[in-house]
Amino acid sequence: MKKTKSKDSESKKTGVLIYCPSNIILSGILKDLEATSEINVRHIEKNTIDSFMESIKKVKPDVILFVNSEPLPNIREICKAIREIARIQTKSQLLLLGNIPSHEEVVSLMNSGARGYFDLNDASSQLSEAIHTVNKGEIWLPRDKMSSIMDRIISVVGRDLKEKTLDQLTPTEFQVLRLIGQGKSNDEIAEALFISKNTVRSHIKSIYAKLDTHSRLQLALYAINSALF
Repeated sequence: MKKTKSKDSESKKTGVLIYCPSNIILSGILKDLEATSEINVRHIEKNTIDSFMESIKKVKPDVILFVNSEPLPNIREICKAIREIARIQTKSQLLLLGNIPSHEEVVSLMNSGARGYFDLNDASSQLSEAIHTVNKGEIWLPRDKMSSIMDRIISVVGRDLKEKTLDQLTPTEFQVLRLIGQGKSNDEIAEALFISKNTVRSHIKSIYAKLDTHSRLQLALYAINSALF
């Protein structure tokens, strides 16, 4: 009976997979995460990107913490590969950790699949909050840079979508888009609109086609830019 309770307790924690080649940074991360009982570090990967990708498939973490302390030239491709694995197999959320890059780079990384970027210069005590935030499907960015980065992201998305109009959407699709802008998950949207999850997915697929968008982030930012809530 005790073992069952223990397993149930572990399953309720946010499962994290960490990729970090740096032992110094890794020790700091582990020290910070040990302070919270709500996070379970399921696996640590320090070897190649290929082995890291295989670990994602095996571990199926809730959140992937990818340390990018020395920016990789192929980081966008890595993000896209993780997004594809998550879409098909794991539903994991990606949180990058490193020295915050330019606003343009952040925009690119978010569009490539990252849900957040934790700045190495931020207080380490915020790391667990960042992990919980992206696990809920929300976006995490350095608080002192959030406004300017979001303005930049919205301007990019707005420029890409300025020719699109909401007139193409059905009333239900409009409501789905509005709820995506509020950060709601498919389950939450289904519950709010009294429809099935499959129907939600069908509506989102239709919205993608009508607005010529390719990511949930673009839809959320389009909703924000259109002042739907």
